[in-house]
Amino acid sequence: MRVPMAALALALAILVSAVPASIARPTAPPVLFGAGGWSFPSEATLDRLADRGLRTWRLTVGWDHASPRPGVMDLSGYDQVLRRARRHRIDVLVTLTGCPAWACPSGGPPKSGAALAGFRRFVRAAVRRWGHHGLRAVTHWQVLNEVNGADQWAPRPSAAGYARLLVRTSRTIRAADRRAKVVVAGLGEKMTVWLRTYLPALYRQRGFRRSFDVMAPEGYTTRPRDVGAILTRTRRIMRRFGDGRKPLFVTEMGWSSGGPPFPFTTSERGQAARLTAAWTRLAACRSRWRLRRVYWFAYTDREAPPSSDYWGFHNGLLDAAGREKPAWQEFVRFLRPARAARTAGRCR
Repeated sequence: MRVPMAALALALAILVSAVPASIARPTAPPVLFGAGGWSFPSEATLDRLADRGLRTWRLTVGWDHASPRPGVMDLSGYDQVLRRARRHRIDVLVTLTGCPAWACPSGGPPKSGAALAGFRRFVRAAVRRWGHHGLRAVTHWQVLNEVNGADQWAPRPSAAGYARLLVRTSRTIRAADRRAKVVVAGLGEKMTVWLRTYLPALYRQRGFRRSFDVMAPEGYTTRPRDVGAILTRTRRIMRRFGDGRKPLFVTEMGWSSGGPPFPFTTSERGQAARLTAAWTRLAACRSRWRLRRVYWFAYTDREAPPSSDYWGFHNGLLDAAGREKPAWQEFVRFLRPARAARTAGRCR
C-alpha cells in the first residue's frame, strides 16, 4: 500500500519528537579526574584512593632510571606499582621521559640518531611489558613532557625536533601494541615558547597529526576560569589544522598552598576553592572541549631545603607529612565520574 508523502513525513516527525533527549543527543562521557605525583603512592594510600573512587593515575617512567648505563634495561622496579594499580582497576597514564647521561652527555632529550634509537628500545620494552600483550595495565602512553620549555628541551624548544621524535616513537608504540593510544607531551601555556606559537608549529611538521591520539595541554593558570581559555585556544588550533575530533587530556594542573611567591600560589583554602571552581567548569563543559581526563599535580607536597624551595613542591593535596589539606576533600568529591557530572551543572 502506498503511503502519502505528507502522512509519512508527519509520522516521522512525531517519532523523532518522541525520542528522549538522552537518546537523541547523547551526552559526552564523564571526565576522569585523577592525579600524579613526585612518587607513586604507597599500597595503603592507593587502597584509600581506590576506595574513594580513583580510576586513573599518571606515572612518570624515566629511561635514565631504567637504563643507568649502556646495555642495562631494568623496568622491574615499576612492576609492583602497575600490578597494584591493575588490581584496583586504576588506569595508568605512563609518561615516558628522561635520557641517561651516557646517551645524552649534554643533557636534554634524545636528539642524536643513537640516542633516539636507544629511547625507542626503552619505549618498546615498556609497551611490551605493560601494554596489551604484557601486564595489561597501560593503554595510554605520553611521549615526554613540557617540551615547549627549555628545562625539558634544552637549550631551546624545537617543534621540528619534537615532532620528529614523536613520529618515530609513536610507530614503535603502535608496533608493540596495536591497541595503544599515544598522548602528546604536556604543553604549558606560557613556557619558553608559548603554546599558541608552539602548537601550530608542531602541526606544520610532516607526520605530526597522524602520530598521536590525544592532545595534552596543561592547566596551570592564575585564575580557575582561565583553564577553560587554554582548552578553547588549544581546540581552536586543532580545528584550524583539521584535527578537531581528537580528545584532550589535561595531564597537569594545580595551585600551590605555600612556598615562594608565584602567580600560582595561594592559601590552603584558596587551593581548595580554585580546584573546585576549575573542576566544576571542566566537568560541565567537557563536551565543548572533548575533554576526557584531568590530572592534578601533585598528590603530595615535596620536602625541599629552604635555599632551593619551589612553588610546585607545595601543590599537594596532602602536605609532606601526609596531613590532608582542604583541597583533599574537594578532590575526592570529583573522583566518581557520574557524581562529578551530576554536580557540574550547565556549561557557562
